[in-house]
Amino acid sequence: MKVKKSKHVHHYRDGYTPVVRCHLSRRHKVAGTDKDAWCTGVSVAYPQKIDIEQMALDISNATTATPTDVKLVWDALRTTITDALSHGYRVQLDGLGSLTMELSSHTGPTPPTGKDVRISGIRFRPDKHLLDRLADVKFQVEGKVRQPLAAPELADALYEYFETHDDICVREFARISNYAPSTSYAKLNDYVAHGEMERVPRIKGCFRPTPGHFGRE
Repeated sequence: MKVKKSKHVHHYRDGYTPVVRCHLSRRHKVAGTDKDAWCTGVSVAYPQKIDIEQMALDISNATTATPTDVKLVWDALRTTITDALSHGYRVQLDGLGSLTMELSSHTGPTPPTGKDVRISGIRFRPDKHLLDRLADVKFQVEGKVRQPLAAPELADALYEYFETHDDICVREFARISNYAPSTSYAKLNDYVAHGEMERVPRIKGCFRPTPGHFGRE
């Protein structure tokens, strides 16, 4: 049997230690430490993506499989993983990590029934082998640190925002205030507690100002 000679396409590796571009995001306080302890957040700047078409070509160049074979296997693998998760299994992908369902219930203090429970997301827990393989990645940091807005500046920014918008989500609040998403959510809940905002019904993580606040009559 003939074995195709392996010839990886280094379109995203370039044959040397990877250098990943990342952006500075925001500074936030480190939980459980004194008030002067800060952490500067960074996020990967994704200039492009690699899809199944390109991965199929790469795998085909490294094995005896054709791109069509790879895509057929991928379709079967995707279906198998989905079926396993739908039956409550934890899917273990050796060398990569595991996939599990995350659930939620919005029934408050009342114990939930089977009908109240909903899937809220899929959690991926990376394998140690994968983390070890990525340990040598080098990073190139770009941008400037965005300082969180002080209370008066944040109020002015919200006044301006609500001149053209009816409500605000957590992600948009984080962008305006330069707070972390978790801090933004807590701040929005503080506005709700003080009667300055209210939650938008049936839209998770969305808030709107109450009459008499942030320029609303």
